Amino acid sequence: MLPLAASVSYYSGNMLSVINRAKDLHAPQLFFWGGLDKHILPDHIDSVIKSMKEAGKEYINVVVSYADHGFNCDERSAYQPKAAKETWAMTLAFLQNNLK
Repeated sequence: MLPLAASVSYYSGNMLSVINRAKDLHAPQLFFWGGLDKHILPDHIDSVIKSMKEAGKEYINVVVSYADHGFNCDERSAYQPKAAKETWAMTLAFLQNNLK
């Protein structure tokens, strides 16, 4: 794993393939998920967060109830400007707090 100071993940559907490596993380994590996402199910999110808890890692988990998969990409039909704006503000605050 890379020695990152912080990491942000927007609706990463591939997280299940690396949950067994949570113990190797060295930095706080910020996760964003769309509550209306049909690709990443609540069970998938629960598995990711469970692996973080079990590994004793620092994380923030945000599920945007009204957003779908790809809510932050203005090239997609699922683009949700309000969710994009809110999560971007959280991303900047998270990075500012962790990249000192």
